[in-house]
Amino acid sequence: MLEGLAAIVSVKLREPQFEGQTKTKLGNPFMAGLVQRTTNEKLAEFLEENPNEGRVIVQKAVQAARARLAARKARDTARKSAFGNTSLPGKLADCRSKDPSRSELFLVEGNSAGGSAVDGRDSEFQAILPLRGKILNVEKARVDRVFGNAEVQAMVTALGTGTGEDFDLEKARYHRLVVMTDADVDGAHIRTLILTFLFRHMQGLIDAGYVYIAQPPLYKVKAGRSQMYVQTEGELEDFVIGQRIEGIDVQGATGAVELDVERFRIISRALREYDGWLARLRAEFGAAAVDYVKDHGLVGRGVDSLDALAGALGDGAADSEEHASELVARDDGRGSALVRVTERQSGTVDTVAIPIALFHAEGFTRSERIHLRLAELVGAGPFVIRAGRKERHAATFDGLRDAVLALAKEGIEINRFKGLGEMNPSQLWETTMDPRTRTLQQVTMDDAQAADELFTLLMGDRVEPRREFIETNAREVKTLDV
Repeated sequence: MLEGLAAIVSVKLREPQFEGQTKTKLGNPFMAGLVQRTTNEKLAEFLEENPNEGRVIVQKAVQAARARLAARKARDTARKSAFGNTSLPGKLADCRSKDPSRSELFLVEGNSAGGSAVDGRDSEFQAILPLRGKILNVEKARVDRVFGNAEVQAMVTALGTGTGEDFDLEKARYHRLVVMTDADVDGAHIRTLILTFLFRHMQGLIDAGYVYIAQPPLYKVKAGRSQMYVQTEGELEDFVIGQRIEGIDVQGATGAVELDVERFRIISRALREYDGWLARLRAEFGAAAVDYVKDHGLVGRGVDSLDALAGALGDGAADSEEHASELVARDDGRGSALVRVTERQSGTVDTVAIPIALFHAEGFTRSERIHLRLAELVGAGPFVIRAGRKERHAATFDGLRDAVLALAKEGIEINRFKGLGEMNPSQLWETTMDPRTRTLQQVTMDDAQAADELFTLLMGDRVEPRREFIETNAREVKTLDV
């Protein structure tokens, strides 16, 4: 086995060649044979003494061979696509136009959405290529697996430019490539996988400004004769509040609360920031302690020390109709105060450890400031929210926002699109594909090095750097799939 291994990786010396001497052999044939024989003997000894290193060498050689074969296959596939539509993928619904500057290709998530897109498109200049499921993460997969993937092969063939070193922008069959996936987290993942492939193997399309991202709606909302499609939760909130805010009355502990569209937007922005800082505190100090401080009204009460916490608990400030709180240990030896929480109805007792450092953290200080800002806007709770004969109660600011939104949605027809396949062809054309009304986001690459580092970080096979990135940026997350 070792002799065979040595033969695979043996060094075969080639005589140096210079310009004009392509067939002339230089040097001493005897010395060449001696060096080759000696090298092979020593290499065999090394491999026998270091089998693990030998295995790695063979694996590298096999991977390189697979990569060469895959690259050759990809080049052949791309070359065949240039000879006419007979070599194009069967599931491609091509456009009639042969002018690349007018033509656009939609990469669509799933066969169902692909069928709606085919029926709803303008077949003169719009081509549809449905992709089944998620393509490979090319940042982790071997090159032979990447180009052996049926969906990747379909993309390469349809585009016609080739890949890698054989990429030729002049052969592009479409000057607009539109990635059209569902408006949810899974759709975003598929879009990221496609962009990773394009960045690594067809970067010239991005450099030329040919790559776009479609912006399909998430909701269709209708109130009376008013109807619109919205792409985000924020747009949905703005629509329903704009339609219903005038019919909602709010009473707080300090009197009536004046709410209009602009004030509600300010409250919502403040609460999103507030939730962000609380999420950062949970990551640092644990969910149990932070949720207790939030849910029991200790934010905004000036609790910044152990004595202040003891005073608030002693005054019953953290008590409610459902729970009673009692300080049982000022210091558990680990810098935390222990609080006993009793559920009044069942008598269930729980103990929460609250780190004193929590009250000195930046996140807590920021949360206090936001809480005071909200108190200036709407006063103190509890709140009573009424819309006609319907009434809701809220004890906190976020409870107030949720109650107002729930009453505002009454009487409004809200349809959430779980995927592009749920839209009929006319809806898909009207919202996402019609050049007169659609919104496309062009993919640009202002900083190639930063883009390369980010793709490596987020899509590569190293876990620790990705975990650090997630922990550092968790507070900025707006959409989370759980």
